[in-house]
Amino acid sequence: MIEVEVKLKIDSAESIEKKLIELGFKKGQTLQEIDYYYNGVDRDFRASGEALRLRLVESLDGSAVVADRPGEPLIQMTYKGPKLDNVSMSRVEHQVNIDNFETMLSILSSLGYKPVEPVIKLRRELFSEEICACVDTVDGLGGYLELEIMADEESQRENALDKISVVLKQLGYSISDTTTTSYLSMLEKAH
Repeated sequence: MIEVEVKLKIDSAESIEKKLIELGFKKGQTLQEIDYYYNGVDRDFRASGEALRLRLVESLDGSAVVADRPGEPLIQMTYKGPKLDNVSMSRVEHQVNIDNFETMLSILSSLGYKPVEPVIKLRRELFSEEICACVDTVDGLGGYLELEIMADEESQRENALDKISVVLKQLGYSISDTTTTSYLSMLEKAH
């Protein structure tokens, strides 16, 4: 899968949510996500532009994050390849759900992977027919909007980015207003 994504610094989460709803987006879940990033044992993921992330997701609105396990968190392991262009956060992404967080931590530690400081965020999801909008409040960074489309193949990336650009324009922004810096990199620069 290709994750086609842009990220935009925002001043007001409430204002952006209101505008997205006016554009036809429907409210999804409100989540707390804690992202644990790891650096490679055989190579430096920062230098290669890759990412390895273990994510713990909990619902803050009482809804089930995992349909068959109400009240339990969702645990995901994600590998992201290097960025595919210079204007977005688009990357190849491979993701799998994990049943046991502590066991996964032990596996990564046993293999020599070391976590960096976690990225903690409150995420409010909104959805249109094709786009997932995440209104994030990131501890230590403030508010951001992520607009994302999952594409099956690289040939669909430009079309997906065009669709995202239309929504940005409707919100009063453009691709040039977005950032290609990850939350992790922003936090590392801030410390």
